[in-house]
Amino acid sequence: MVKKIVCSILFAMPYGLFEPSGAIAQSLSPIPNCTQLTNRRYGVILDRPANLLPQLPEFLAIAAVPCNYLNSSMTFFGGFDNIQASTFRANQLRELNLDAVVHSFTQKVTDIPSNLQAALVLVELSNDPNFGLQRVQSITGRIATLATFNNRSVILATPLSSLTSANAIAARLRSQGVAAQVLSASLIAMSTPSPISRPTVKPAERVTTGVFRILIPNSNANRIRQVRQISPDAFVTEFKGKSYIQARTYTDRGNAHRERDRLNETFPGTILIQD
Repeated sequence: MVKKIVCSILFAMPYGLFEPSGAIAQSLSPIPNCTQLTNRRYGVILDRPANLLPQLPEFLAIAAVPCNYLNSSMTFFGGFDNIQASTFRANQLRELNLDAVVHSFTQKVTDIPSNLQAALVLVELSNDPNFGLQRVQSITGRIATLATFNNRSVILATPLSSLTSANAIAARLRSQGVAAQVLSASLIAMSTPSPISRPTVKPAERVTTGVFRILIPNSNANRIRQVRQISPDAFVTEFKGKSYIQARTYTDRGNAHRERDRLNETFPGTILIQD
């Protein structure tokens, strides 16, 4: 049976301005639940609010979407259908010293690299919950919230950090006499929202669409570098036994065909396939 962690209080993320590199500051849009942002197999997430992130390269700033998950303000950086694309995006964020993780809201996945797997830190609740929250926050430097796990009240000390970070935080808490455990995020099953919560989309109700992938022949050693100059998320893949570079994905057929034709002028042999 999948264990369940239920977050009973929703916190609003602070609004502010987010200044992507080379762009005018823009107001953050209303904040959805992170689970509403993708029906793809993987999502890349940071457990920090978007308006508290450092200045990002434009291609990452454009992808950043503020959202709430497990009572916490987070930033979503895109949904992906395969592990190669999701780990590439997460590693782009890791290069900026940001603790990005790869996570699935709808299913367990077993192929996420260990350094990118998401984890939680849970703390046993003391007789004085408010004091326990304050103590955990002072030790970790993070906002802690009350949650329910296996039908018992706990403190959610670190939501959706990488396994490495979660283990380090749990060790710090234990060194101060606080009973902390690390829980794999793959065990999370979100509860049905209460009437006063922001409505979420259940996995079975999500509208799925076809995904169109643009593939460029990987014909020489410099091709991946050339493609990434126009599409930083491009990665090498295989199709029908041949090496290609996936440059773009679209859900709109017309846009996909136009981009295929445009890229084919620079990279002859560019093809479009539909998943």
